[in-house]
Amino acid sequence: MKVSVPTSNGLLLDKYGKYASNDEVYNGHPAISFPVKIADVPKTAKTIALTLLDFDSVPVCGFAWIHWTAINIPAASTIDIPENASRQGDISMVQGNNSTAGPLIGETDPLTTGHYIGPTPPDKTHDYWLSIYALDTELNLKEGFWLNEFYHAAKGHIIEKQRLSILSRA
Repeated sequence: MKVSVPTSNGLLLDKYGKYASNDEVYNGHPAISFPVKIADVPKTAKTIALTLLDFDSVPVCGFAWIHWTAINIPAASTIDIPENASRQGDISMVQGNNSTAGPLIGETDPLTTGHYIGPTPPDKTHDYWLSIYALDTELNLKEGFWLNEFYHAAKGHIIEKQRLSILSRA
């Protein structure tokens, strides 16, 4: 699989992260998800899943920050996930919790906890890892699933995985 997202000078576009304008922010978080193009999806894939994680957050908060998880995206040879798909519902997907939903943050608004929240690196430019999974099945998880539930459900069903590093500036 080949995965691409729009960048400028090697960085995620500002509108998808810390420097989003006020109308691109919800509840204090960048809310417009970036578009993703996935090409050369395996013919045997039934669904696609994605995760967006920030491992550079570990020294800041003590864990890898979950920015977005989505599963059961219908597979096709080429998939275009449009801008703001996390909130607009332009494509079929089931979305999991991000790190704001956990007890350390304690956010309860499902429009925040169960959708994309953009990068806001506090200390330096962070490396965000977008992982795309081609799966041989639809996963039996409901909206608001946790990342570990995805990993357990996907075990034995991953046909192919691609990881893309996306830098976002502090």
